Amino acid sequence: MFLKYAVAVCLLITVPSFAQQLKRVANKGISVEKLTEARQKELGITETRGVYIKKIIPGFTAEALNVKEKDILIRINNTAIESVDDVLQPSLKLREGDDVSFTVIREKKEKTLKGKAIANPKEDAGDLSIEYGSFPFMGGQISSIFLQPATPGKKPAILFIPGLNCMSLDNMWEEHVYRKLVYSLANKGYLVMRAEKPGMGDSYNTPACEDIDFPTEVNSFREALKALKKHPNVDTNNIIVIGHSMGAMEAPFVAEGNNVRGIVAMGLTVKPWLEYLTEMVRIQNPRLGIDYLQNERDLKLYETLLFELLVNKKNLADIVPQNPEYERILRRDMNYEGTESFLGRDLSFSQTLNDQDIAAAWAKTDCKVLSAWGETDIQVLGDFSHKEVVKLINTYHPGNATFLELTDTDHNFLLIPTMEESYQRNADGSLGSLFPTRFNEKMVEEFHQWIQSVIVK
Repeated sequence: MFLKYAVAVCLLITVPSFAQQLKRVANKGISVEKLTEARQKELGITETRGVYIKKIIPGFTAEALNVKEKDILIRINNTAIESVDDVLQPSLKLREGDDVSFTVIREKKEKTLKGKAIANPKEDAGDLSIEYGSFPFMGGQISSIFLQPATPGKKPAILFIPGLNCMSLDNMWEEHVYRKLVYSLANKGYLVMRAEKPGMGDSYNTPACEDIDFPTEVNSFREALKALKKHPNVDTNNIIVIGHSMGAMEAPFVAEGNNVRGIVAMGLTVKPWLEYLTEMVRIQNPRLGIDYLQNERDLKLYETLLFELLVNKKNLADIVPQNPEYERILRRDMNYEGTESFLGRDLSFSQTLNDQDIAAAWAKTDCKVLSAWGETDIQVLGDFSHKEVVKLINTYHPGNATFLELTDTDHNFLLIPTMEESYQRNADGSLGSLFPTRFNEKMVEEFHQWIQSVIVK
């Protein structure tokens, strides 16, 4: 699986929570790589510390500090840099205007370069209105972005909940499918809120996304929903939650008791997480090039491994050494890197997700629901879960749920006509190349038509 700032003088103002802008995260403005023996030879050095700076990104911190390409970065502020990952560590998350120093080796000499950190730019929304804000969470603040037509008055509103990965939703690549989705919806007249996951974007003093469990992430989006309702341009009778992938699984928990008008859920499973992961390995791996018989043997390993991890709540550090084959299959299938990370998140996320009764959460959902299934989505393993959600809801709340089949559409909102191509694109890493040309605009129109059919006019 997958600017300009207004300056107020001598005024004491109480600012609503949706309008509180956080200090922007700064951009270091460097692209780095491991310092290899070949690089050492090229530069005529024996230095083993640090990382090689292969590119300076114009307009950002490194350029302002006069850092150069081919410098060896050995320290940022007082933190030693020994690897590429060190450059990304949370303690080095600089903010706009922070004092910063880069210590580099240039021409065999150590130099310390000092200056101010330069912020990431804010998103250019074109003809739409964009507003940055934040809301409180666990003693800190989570960053949020509101996108809407530049017209006055209250509007139906959408809270977008993304998939599993820890990534910022701010200033995404213009061709990114999430950006296309939220901009397309805003252009249809909705106020669309993107709430960062804890620790992402400009969020401040919250737990890191990579470290939190499933209930904590759900609670962060429940707080986002409260903040959305406080926005003066939101019609609080007409709030829709759109959840994609893991966001679709979180949607019923986020919406519960929050008086939302509807949920659009795409790319979900209704099955317990352990069952889903086992099925994922069984179905996906042979189609991604893994020998079928080898995969069957690996599934026998997973019977014990997943039960120990997800049911008995054992740590990876305790379980992996018990069988050398565990590390092999975890690295291949679950993004294991030798830590407590599982599928790119702390293991506790999957453990607490496995504790949830997903089916019961949908059965309790009393708002309207559109269960949208992509015909060539290899992640959801068929239409069973999407249809089962509709049956569950309509059993307990007759007429509330609708199934939508999105022809030739994959997990990423892309138009891919066959499952064979979908698997091939996932296997060879070429999905990203389709983002500019194959986003399913008709899907957005289908979502829009359904939303219009359920909102209060």
